Amino acid sequence: MNPATILEIVGLEKSYGSTPVLRDVNLRVRQGELVSVIGPSGSGKSTMLRCCNLLEVPSKGQIVIDGVDLMHPNTNVNHVRQRIGMVFQQFNLYPHLNVLGNVTLALRKVQGKSKEEAQVLAMQALESVGLAHKANSYPGELSGGQQQRVAIARAVALKPQVMLFDEPTSALDPELVGSVLNAMRALRESGMTMLVVTHEMAFARAASDKVVFMDDGYVVEEGAPEQVFGNPIHARTRQFVSRFTEGG
Repeated sequence: MNPATILEIVGLEKSYGSTPVLRDVNLRVRQGELVSVIGPSGSGKSTMLRCCNLLEVPSKGQIVIDGVDLMHPNTNVNHVRQRIGMVFQQFNLYPHLNVLGNVTLALRKVQGKSKEEAQVLAMQALESVGLAHKANSYPGELSGGQQQRVAIARAVALKPQVMLFDEPTSALDPELVGSVLNAMRALRESGMTMLVVTHEMAFARAASDKVVFMDDGYVVEEGAPEQVFGNPIHARTRQFVSRFTEGG
C-alpha cells in the first residue's frame, strides 16, 4: 500500500507580468518521502517551493496539503501553514535571542504552548540536529552551519507534516555544508516528509526517494535518483547531470 500523498501540486503556473516562471508544474510528495528538486538557476525551483505555502501566490493551479487546497477561498491559510515547515537559504534567526529562545518563540506565539512545554519541544528538536548543548548560546556565537541547524530545529519543533528546504546550504562555507546535510538525513530517517530544492547533487542522489529536474519553468523529468542521474530520459536532463556525474 502506497503512503498517503501529503503535498500535491496540480497545474501550477506563475508569471511576473508577461514573464512565465512556472509552466504547468505537477508534483506529488508522499508521506515520509524526501524529494529533491534540481535544475539550473532561474528554472523556477525556488518559486515553486515558495508557492507551496503561498509566500508566492500562484497565477493558476492547486496546492493541496493533506487534502486541503491552499488556493480555495475558504481555506484558512495561516492554519494550514502551521503544517508546513520551511528552511531558507538565510537562517533568519533573532540575534538578541539565544538558541532556545529562537526555537521556542513560534511554539509559544503561534501554537500557544506554555513556556515549559515549549522548552521541552525545543530541546527535543535541538537534540535531533545535534545542538542541544548550544541552547544558551546566541546566533552570533555559532557557525553558519550551526545557525542553519537551529533554523531546521525551529521548523521541526512545530511538528509540521512536510518540510520545505530552499537551497539550505547555499549560504554556507563548503566545510560547513556536511553538518546541515547530515541533520537533514537524520530528519529523513525519523520519517519527516521533505521537499528540498538543492544544488548538492551527491546529496540528491544518495538521500532522495525521488528527484525532480526542472528547467525553464517546467518539470522536465522525475524519477528515482538512479534513473535521473544514471539513465535520464531527456537530453536536457542528460546535459545537466553529466556535469556532475562525469566529474566535470
